[in-house]
Amino acid sequence: MTLELIEGVELRAVPGTDPAVVALTTAQQAELGAMYGEDQPLVALHPDISFTLLLLEGTPVGCVGLQPVSPGVGEIKRMYVDPSSRGWGLSRILLTAVESQARATGLTRLRLETGTLQVEAIALYTNHGYLPTPPYPPFENEAASLCFAKDLA
Repeated sequence: MTLELIEGVELRAVPGTDPAVVALTTAQQAELGAMYGEDQPLVALHPDISFTLLLLEGTPVGCVGLQPVSPGVGEIKRMYVDPSSRGWGLSRILLTAVESQARATGLTRLRLETGTLQVEAIALYTNHGYLPTPPYPPFENEAASLCFAKDLA
């Protein structure tokens, strides 16, 4: 699936092994590591995760993953926009895309985890209807973790 949204922006469904996704998620983890140090929870990606890659003028600059959790429930994973491409609304495009993908696959609820220091991410999620929820495994004992969820129905 390839979708042209606005001039120069393209969304493409790719596997988690796609080299651009690997590069972006590695950069994300490095950024989070610098931000949180030892407090960063390290969670491996599930093999059932599907990714949406965001390209700007043909260059991969963002990604988001969707992981099925249980019947009707999915989790947003590794949402990231390269720092050089932030401030243009690309994260909103990724969030809208992953919500559409979730609905198309029959999911009725999305959840996610973000960090206490990621104020832009927290604002993005709360402005799009995500509400704070109790932490879910494996984040229930992570002081730097905040969990959110949104009903899609």
